[in-house]
Amino acid sequence: MTSPLQRRKILIVEDSQEIRKILVLTLELERYEVHQAENGEQGLRVLQQVRPDLIISDINMPQMNGIEFFKALRQNKSFDTVPFIFLTANNTPEDIQQGHELGVEDYITKPIAPQDFVAIVHARLVRAGQVQIAQMDQAYLETVNVLANVIEGRDPHTHGHVERVADYARRLAEKMNWNGDVLRMLEFGARLHDIGKIIVPDQVLKKPGPLTDPEWVLMKSHAEAGAKMLAPITHLRPTLPYILFHHERWDGSGYPRGLKAKAIPVEGRLLAIVDVFDAITTARPYHPARPSHEVARFVQMKAGTFFDPDIVPIFMQVLIEMKLITRDQV
Repeated sequence: MTSPLQRRKILIVEDSQEIRKILVLTLELERYEVHQAENGEQGLRVLQQVRPDLIISDINMPQMNGIEFFKALRQNKSFDTVPFIFLTANNTPEDIQQGHELGVEDYITKPIAPQDFVAIVHARLVRAGQVQIAQMDQAYLETVNVLANVIEGRDPHTHGHVERVADYARRLAEKMNWNGDVLRMLEFGARLHDIGKIIVPDQVLKKPGPLTDPEWVLMKSHAEAGAKMLAPITHLRPTLPYILFHHERWDGSGYPRGLKAKAIPVEGRLLAIVDVFDAITTARPYHPARPSHEVARFVQMKAGTFFDPDIVPIFMQVLIEMKLITRDQV
């Protein structure tokens, strides 16, 4: 079975037929799709037919050398972000300096052992993939923030709730040794946990008094509505447990599913604690803000009924570190 990297397209631009043949064969044995050209001009013609995932080019070539080829490449918006490696027999400080000034950081010095060549190519493709993921994450985060701001914009009384919940959730998750992709999805999920309130009318969302039974049914529908909204977005599917289950309660009294104890996904159990803490410590139309130490005691009292009894003590540590409560208040 081949990895996704092994079917990537690579363009080799090298005037030496012997070296080019060796490089092409080496990469083809690794199951890459390899295209080739003997100089920069021919390389540009190849690019009219193929968009490679990586370009490896010699510097010293007739007709159009590697530096000229790279400059021409970066003037074309279709190829201005394609990863690029210079191939050189000299590796002189002048070549390296010129490459750095153009934005090329990777060099392969000829001759090179096949296994080393493959390792460098693979590492460069991995790094390019990481950059693309980071850019994608930033784009998703910006989209998430826009969606979250839509909700907060409808209700000025909840201004800052999303940011605070995301901050509490991240600190708590780090205490629980979450990291990497899991932590990144937590941030998205925390920011989007109330996205389903888009369907709740203003007269219900902003009502200063108790909700009627029909209004309460409508308000409670926001968890499932939010999950349905985001389910088609593949990259955001890991956020669904935060959105769907943050109102579930340890004793089964929550909604929308009435799940109990560890049948509630841990994402929902974590977010339930920080969501309630922030909701009670900030003023709403239907209640004044309560002091942090009072709300911390309430959360502790509800450990094992509303909240996961294993996570609550960890959240108390977070609040102490944030100087929102003192040790003698828990």
